[in-house]
Amino acid sequence: MESTLLTAEDVARQLRIKKYTVYELIKRGELPSSRVGKQVRVSQEDIDRYLRAGRTGPFFAGEEHRENRTDRKGESSKDKPAAGIPDSAPALLREVQDKPLSTTPLRTVPFREPAEDPLILCGQDICLDLLVSRLSALGFGPALRSYTGCYNGLIALYNGKVTMAASHLWDSQTNTYNHSFIRCLLPGLPVGVFRLVGRIQGFYVQKGNPLKIQGWQDLARPGITMINRERGCGTRILLDQKLRLLKIDTRNIQGYTRESTSHMACAGIVARGGADIGCGCERGAEHIAGADFIPLQPEWYDLVFRLGDQDKPALKALISYITEDEFKQDLALIGGYDLSQTGNYTEF
Repeated sequence: MESTLLTAEDVARQLRIKKYTVYELIKRGELPSSRVGKQVRVSQEDIDRYLRAGRTGPFFAGEEHRENRTDRKGESSKDKPAAGIPDSAPALLREVQDKPLSTTPLRTVPFREPAEDPLILCGQDICLDLLVSRLSALGFGPALRSYTGCYNGLIALYNGKVTMAASHLWDSQTNTYNHSFIRCLLPGLPVGVFRLVGRIQGFYVQKGNPLKIQGWQDLARPGITMINRERGCGTRILLDQKLRLLKIDTRNIQGYTRESTSHMACAGIVARGGADIGCGCERGAEHIAGADFIPLQPEWYDLVFRLGDQDKPALKALISYITEDEFKQDLALIGGYDLSQTGNYTEF
């Protein structure tokens, strides 16, 4: 009987691991895979054989599994429990059905050894996970992630320490996003800028918003406590400019000097009662049961890269993906983004 073909998401659900762990298993040769068009597929038969193997060494396609092999103590392996499958936290990307299988003949995924420095992608939003997944699916060496804030990410790009840097930096003087910061922080460096998505910035508050928080001015209310974001991230830069425009002295805000380094962590602190207000994007509160989100400002999330790197194979693959309709479709499946400017491109 013909074996069922599964997507990486299907495999991740079945093994109770993250989707990116599935790609790593494929890359290391532990889990055989095939290509259907541009998509990775894994057969149910190979998953079953991988689980029966109960080992962490490479598992090669076509290898016969010896059900009754004996270990050094003379114990039959069939009497031992199967290797444990690790639990993982719920994925932020919503589980979605992939596109229908094409009739393209199956072939083995040609994973490549990296022939260049690894691609380092700087930013936190989960839309960047799509880019990392695409590189893995195409067989490039693993992309490395840096979760440094936008301001410091652009500095790192200028210094050649990262390949691409995400940015959502608001300029209060022009009421625009990113471009003025790129000009100032990357002087003389030719760069390309792709607009990825639109998001919403705002406040995390406790469930039901018991303190009736409405806007930036509420940070000046006596008795209100906050959890801030780290210096250099786009959320912190937005907040500081709003406070300056409202002439709110940060020394009078309880908790202003306390910092959290991610949207989700910030929302979690508010949900546990550690603060009344936290700052971040809407998606940060999605999986936090005790937090609500107060929308305050739309923003644009861009991706910046050095033009001198645009001919590197891995970067070319990402640029191609960003400019394809498939990228928009994948973002739409995640949901919650403004895609009206996705793929727009500018050079500086």
